[in-house]
Amino acid sequence: YILIFFTLVLVACGPGSNRFKIEGQFTNLSQGELYVYSPDGGIEGIDTIKIQDGRFSYTTDMTDTATLVLVFPNFSEQPVFAQPGGSAELKADASHLKEMEITGSKDNELMTSFRKRISHSSPPEMKKIAEETIKDNPKSMVAGYLINKYFVNTPEPPDYKKAIALIDLLLKVQHGNGRLVQEKQMLE
Repeated sequence: YILIFFTLVLVACGPGSNRFKIEGQFTNLSQGELYVYSPDGGIEGIDTIKIQDGRFSYTTDMTDTATLVLVFPNFSEQPVFAQPGGSAELKADASHLKEMEITGSKDNELMTSFRKRISHSSPPEMKKIAEETIKDNPKSMVAGYLINKYFVNTPEPPDYKKAIALIDLLLKVQHGNGRLVQEKQMLE
Protein backbone atom coordinates (compact mmCIF):
# COMPACT_ATOMS: atom_id res chain seq x y z
CA TYR A 1 0.00 0.00 0.00
CA ILE A 2 2.84 2.37 0.79
CA LEU A 3 4.41 1.74 -2.64
CA ILE A 4 1.10 2.42 -4.40
CA PHE A 5 0.61 5.59 -2.35
CA PHE A 6 4.05 6.99 -3.25
CA THR A 7 3.60 6.06 -6.91
CA LEU A 8 0.31 7.96 -7.02
CA VAL A 9 1.87 10.96 -5.27
CA LEU A 10 4.78 11.06 -7.76
CA VAL A 11 2.44 10.81 -10.74
CA ALA A 12 0.15 13.52 -9.35
CA CYS A 13 3.08 15.91 -8.75
CA GLY A 14 4.72 15.54 -12.15
CA PRO A 15 3.52 16.96 -15.45
CA GLY A 16 2.42 13.53 -16.74
CA SER A 17 3.92 11.35 -19.46
CA ASN A 18 2.22 13.25 -22.31
CA ARG A 19 2.43 16.72 -20.83
CA PHE A 20 5.06 19.42 -20.58
CA LYS A 21 5.10 22.06 -17.86
CA ILE A 22 6.85 25.44 -17.67
CA GLU A 23 6.92 27.31 -14.39
CA GLY A 24 8.30 30.82 -14.25
CA GLN A 25 9.22 33.50 -11.80
CA PHE A 26 9.91 37.15 -12.61
CA THR A 27 11.32 39.93 -10.52
CA ASN A 28 10.21 43.48 -11.40
CA LEU A 29 6.96 42.22 -12.93
CA SER A 30 3.90 41.43 -10.88
CA GLN A 31 1.22 41.01 -13.57
CA GLY A 32 1.20 40.57 -17.30
CA GLU A 33 0.80 38.19 -20.19
CA LEU A 34 3.10 36.12 -22.33
CA TYR A 35 2.21 34.35 -25.52
CA VAL A 36 3.47 30.95 -26.57
CA TYR A 37 3.57 29.32 -29.99
CA SER A 38 5.44 26.44 -31.56
CA PRO A 39 7.23 26.89 -34.90
CA ASP A 40 7.48 23.11 -35.31
CA GLY A 41 3.91 22.10 -34.47
CA GLY A 42 4.31 21.24 -30.77
CA ILE A 43 1.11 23.16 -30.04
CA GLU A 44 -1.53 24.53 -32.38
CA GLY A 45 -2.05 28.26 -32.60
CA ILE A 46 -1.05 30.70 -29.89
CA ASP A 47 -1.70 30.30 -26.15
CA THR A 48 -1.76 33.05 -23.54
CA ILE A 49 0.10 32.70 -20.26
CA LYS A 50 -1.02 34.90 -17.37
CA ILE A 51 1.55 36.21 -14.90
CA GLN A 52 0.22 36.76 -11.37
CA ASP A 53 2.42 37.99 -8.51
CA GLY A 54 5.47 37.54 -10.73
CA ARG A 55 4.78 33.84 -11.35
CA PHE A 56 3.23 31.68 -14.02
CA SER A 57 2.62 28.03 -14.79
CA TYR A 58 1.85 26.62 -18.23
CA THR A 59 1.11 22.99 -19.04
CA THR A 60 0.40 21.56 -22.47
CA ASP A 61 -0.11 18.14 -24.03
CA MET A 62 2.88 16.88 -26.01
CA THR A 63 3.20 13.91 -28.35
CA ASP A 64 6.78 14.59 -29.47
CA THR A 65 9.67 16.90 -28.69
CA ALA A 66 9.03 20.47 -29.78
CA THR A 67 10.19 24.03 -29.51
CA LEU A 68 7.88 26.40 -27.67
CA VAL A 69 8.56 30.10 -28.15
CA LEU A 70 7.60 32.55 -25.40
CA VAL A 71 6.77 36.05 -26.66
CA PHE A 72 7.23 38.84 -24.11
CA PRO A 73 5.40 42.20 -23.96
CA ASN A 74 8.41 43.91 -25.61
CA PHE A 75 8.07 41.35 -28.47
CA SER A 76 11.33 39.61 -27.62
CA GLU A 77 11.17 35.84 -27.97
CA GLN A 78 12.66 33.01 -25.98
CA PRO A 79 12.64 29.34 -27.05
CA VAL A 80 11.89 26.60 -24.55
CA PHE A 81 12.72 23.06 -25.65
CA ALA A 82 9.95 20.70 -24.59
CA GLN A 83 9.51 16.95 -24.45
CA PRO A 84 6.58 14.81 -23.26
CA GLY A 85 6.79 14.19 -19.52
CA GLY A 86 9.32 16.97 -19.03
CA SER A 87 9.33 20.34 -17.38
CA ALA A 88 11.27 23.59 -17.37
CA GLU A 89 11.76 26.38 -14.89
CA LEU A 90 12.28 29.98 -15.94
CA LYS A 91 13.76 32.71 -13.73
CA ALA A 92 14.26 36.25 -14.94
CA ASP A 93 14.37 39.90 -14.08
CA ALA A 94 11.77 41.51 -16.34
CA SER A 95 14.06 44.50 -16.90
CA HIS A 96 16.96 42.23 -18.01
CA LEU A 97 15.39 39.45 -20.09
CA LYS A 98 18.71 38.65 -21.81
CA GLU A 99 19.90 37.25 -18.48
CA MET A 100 16.96 34.82 -18.21
CA GLU A 101 17.74 31.33 -16.93
CA ILE A 102 15.80 28.29 -18.10
CA THR A 103 16.58 24.94 -16.52
CA GLY A 104 15.03 21.49 -16.61
CA SER A 105 16.79 19.87 -19.56
CA LYS A 106 20.19 19.88 -21.25
CA ASP A 107 18.74 21.71 -24.25
CA ASN A 108 17.26 24.52 -22.15
CA GLU A 109 20.47 24.85 -20.16
CA LEU A 110 22.51 24.92 -23.39
CA MET A 111 20.29 27.72 -24.73
CA THR A 112 20.73 29.65 -21.47
CA SER A 113 24.50 29.27 -21.77
CA PHE A 114 24.40 30.39 -25.42
CA ARG A 115 22.27 33.43 -24.57
CA LYS A 116 24.74 34.46 -21.86
CA ARG A 117 27.67 34.08 -24.28
CA ILE A 118 26.09 36.40 -26.86
CA SER A 119 24.61 38.95 -24.43
CA HIS A 120 27.27 41.57 -25.21
CA SER A 121 28.22 40.46 -28.73
CA SER A 122 27.79 42.17 -32.08
CA PRO A 123 25.55 40.47 -34.71
CA PRO A 124 28.54 38.98 -36.62
CA GLU A 125 29.96 37.64 -33.35
CA MET A 126 26.55 36.18 -32.43
CA LYS A 127 26.45 34.34 -35.75
CA LYS A 128 29.96 32.96 -35.19
CA ILE A 129 29.07 31.80 -31.65
CA ALA A 130 25.84 30.25 -33.00
CA GLU A 131 27.84 28.27 -35.59
CA GLU A 132 30.28 27.07 -32.90
CA THR A 133 27.39 26.02 -30.66
CA ILE A 134 25.72 24.13 -33.51
CA LYS A 135 28.94 22.29 -34.41
CA ASP A 136 29.67 21.45 -30.76
CA ASN A 137 26.11 20.21 -30.08
CA PRO A 138 24.78 18.54 -33.25
CA LYS A 139 22.42 16.21 -31.34
CA SER A 140 20.70 19.10 -29.56
CA MET A 141 17.35 20.66 -30.49
CA VAL A 142 19.09 23.98 -29.87
CA ALA A 143 21.23 23.44 -32.98
CA GLY A 144 18.21 23.35 -35.30
CA TYR A 145 16.73 26.42 -33.65
CA LEU A 146 20.00 28.36 -34.02
CA ILE A 147 20.26 27.46 -37.72
CA ASN A 148 16.86 29.01 -38.32
CA LYS A 149 17.46 32.07 -36.16
CA TYR A 150 20.96 32.99 -37.36
CA PHE A 151 21.18 31.63 -40.92
CA VAL A 152 17.63 31.45 -42.34
CA ASN A 153 15.14 33.82 -40.65
CA THR A 154 17.44 36.80 -40.37
CA PRO A 155 17.03 40.53 -41.01
CA GLU A 156 20.02 40.41 -43.37
CA PRO A 157 19.97 38.12 -46.42
CA PRO A 158 19.80 34.45 -45.38
CA ASP A 159 22.86 32.23 -45.79
CA TYR A 160 21.19 29.16 -47.29
CA LYS A 161 24.48 27.46 -48.18
CA LYS A 162 25.71 27.65 -44.59
CA ALA A 163 22.30 26.55 -43.26
CA ILE A 164 22.26 23.49 -45.54
CA ALA A 165 25.85 22.59 -44.58
CA LEU A 166 24.96 22.84 -40.88
CA ILE A 167 21.78 20.77 -41.38
CA ASP A 168 23.90 18.12 -43.12
CA LEU A 169 26.14 18.08 -40.05
CA LEU A 170 23.11 17.58 -37.80
CA LEU A 171 21.67 14.84 -40.01
CA LYS A 172 24.85 12.79 -39.53
CA VAL A 173 23.89 12.30 -35.86
CA GLN A 174 20.10 12.84 -36.10
CA HIS A 175 19.41 10.30 -38.85
CA GLY A 176 15.65 10.05 -38.39
CA ASN A 177 14.88 13.74 -37.85
CA GLY A 178 12.14 14.41 -40.40
CA ARG A 179 11.98 18.11 -39.49
CA LEU A 180 15.60 18.58 -40.53
CA VAL A 181 15.09 16.64 -43.76
CA GLN A 182 12.07 18.80 -44.64
CA GLU A 183 13.91 21.98 -43.79
CA LYS A 184 16.87 21.01 -45.96
CA GLN A 185 14.55 20.22 -48.88
CA MET A 186 12.81 23.58 -48.45
CA LEU A 187 16.13 25.46 -48.35
CA GLU A 188 17.45 23.66 -51.44
